[in-house]
Amino acid sequence: MISLVHRPSFLLRAAFVAGVLAGLGGTARGQVSIVERLAIEGTVESVAGGRVTVRDAAGKRHEVRVQPQGERGVPLADGRLLEFPADVRVTGGFDVAKLKPGQVVTFAGRLNRLGKSDGELAAITLIDAAGATIGVTMPTEPEKAAEFAACTVTAAVKTAGKGRIVVELPQDKAFHRKTVLPFKVAEDATTRLESGDLKRIEPGATVTRLEAVRLSSGDIVAKTLVVETAAAAAVKEKGDEKLANKYRALSDEPKQEPRLVRSAHFAFLTDVSDREAKIIIDKLERMAGLLEKYFGRGPAGPIEGFIVRDLAVFPPGTLTEAAGVAKIREEAGVCFNLRLGNQRKATLYSCADHGVIQHECTHGFCHMTFGSTGPTWLAEGVAELGNYWKEGEAAVDVEPGVMGYLQKAQPKRGLLEIAVPGRTPSGTWQDYAWRWALCHMLAFNPNYADRFKPLAIALMEEQPGVSFESVYGPVAKQVSFEYDQFLRHVGNGYRADLAAWPWKARFRKPQGEASLKATVKAKAGWQASGLEVDQAARYACEATGTWQTAAAGAPCSAAGDAAGRGRLEGAVLAETDGGFTLSAPFVLGEKGTFSAPAAGRLVLRCADDWTQLGDNDGEVEVTLRRSAD
Repeated sequence: MISLVHRPSFLLRAAFVAGVLAGLGGTARGQVSIVERLAIEGTVESVAGGRVTVRDAAGKRHEVRVQPQGERGVPLADGRLLEFPADVRVTGGFDVAKLKPGQVVTFAGRLNRLGKSDGELAAITLIDAAGATIGVTMPTEPEKAAEFAACTVTAAVKTAGKGRIVVELPQDKAFHRKTVLPFKVAEDATTRLESGDLKRIEPGATVTRLEAVRLSSGDIVAKTLVVETAAAAAVKEKGDEKLANKYRALSDEPKQEPRLVRSAHFAFLTDVSDREAKIIIDKLERMAGLLEKYFGRGPAGPIEGFIVRDLAVFPPGTLTEAAGVAKIREEAGVCFNLRLGNQRKATLYSCADHGVIQHECTHGFCHMTFGSTGPTWLAEGVAELGNYWKEGEAAVDVEPGVMGYLQKAQPKRGLLEIAVPGRTPSGTWQDYAWRWALCHMLAFNPNYADRFKPLAIALMEEQPGVSFESVYGPVAKQVSFEYDQFLRHVGNGYRADLAAWPWKARFRKPQGEASLKATVKAKAGWQASGLEVDQAARYACEATGTWQTAAAGAPCSAAGDAAGRGRLEGAVLAETDGGFTLSAPFVLGEKGTFSAPAAGRLVLRCADDWTQLGDNDGEVEVTLRRSAD
């Protein structure tokens, strides 16, 4: 049995014991067991967060959950987080000339102590930077500096081109004081990617080996995953990899005494390594740029303070705020915001966790820009937005434990329980989760985004007479309904912009045998049919065209595939005095009749996981009419 345990780190743990998964503590939501062991080969259709969708040779589709590199667990469908490390191996060839600066390679070559190379490289391997041992190993060093000897080099790419590669070592890993080493590359040199990072997998990649288990919860979880990916995908920079690569050659050794690091918007005394400091500052400037672009203005001065890895290296009297030091000891942070007339000051006290730093610096940005951070619900919600915000990415991507909590917790009864006016205690991480969810939905759903920004600015500027109720009161029923739908379907990968409700669409009852036509997109949530239905009345539906529910998936009709993914579904939205109710979805498919479960507006969608709409494509044309039978 697998015993699932909820811990403060959000982790639900399990471990193999004599071939059986045994729990490490008290249970949460009972236990799960292995009901089947699977061996699968096929093609990757899509990759979303910690899920890989594979279509096997028989055309069957498998959604497999994989614990991502660096994560402490794999999220199950019901929100629980299970520690289930997978052996992930992503392989593939690549063009040396397309390597990016900062990517880590390893190869066998010949060097002398002057840093010059001899001969040509016969093979180069691109590896993950995490866990790589950077440096040059030379089993036998020559007696003379100009003599060459065999060596193994693991270093970051500085430049790469046809027939040549230059690598760079950090100063503390220098080879006889040389940090830049050039090599010639043979025309027929072999190249190979060796990675454990799911982000390297592209749709269309070949799964050569997948060993997984099906749990009693219904989830399929990977134990071993071996994938051959395309050459172009092997050298792509994913997520924050570009930023990490940018400073790969800097030392990663922590400082033994703090020093000042600064940028346009930030100035901190810190003891983190040179590389870590550069990455943190760049992340913060990127975040500040996104906030400036969104709000249309920037802070009146810099956010200052302390980022601390080891309190012991800070001289006595440096850190003067006892409450700030206490937060650092808790591996947390705080931003002290002060205002005197038009003068503002924001001072950060934080541990070296990037998420904590970004959250607290968002508080500082808002205070320095608007004079306050607004009521607590907005302050903490916007701070979490700042923490998770990535330029050009609308999909939800939050800490798996936070997402698991939102997926399985009982929702707050009403929005006003979250959007409490004024300053209240910050509360727990659970309170932060609800505030983030509300702010994310309002900021990214196009039905409410145009009101959210001016509301946030007005509240942070403390304009009189402005409140959540005054702004969203006229559409309170719609906001409440969509927030409920958001919490019902949210997960990492969810797109609030694609799931926005078609409130402005017009619906009518056609007369006699007249029909209505609607276009339904695969890359969207519930969409308007234009048809208003009567309870228990029968209607005929016919859909033409094809769509696909994965980037590398096969097109299908509105009948969907064997598992029902991609089929046309319907539901009826009914309005009451208290708000809106949505019927259970029902299957429409390519052609047939249906009986309306309630009176109201018929809405349509392409059946797919709500967190995987972003890679869908295509549309179908739907014809609807009242049926005579």
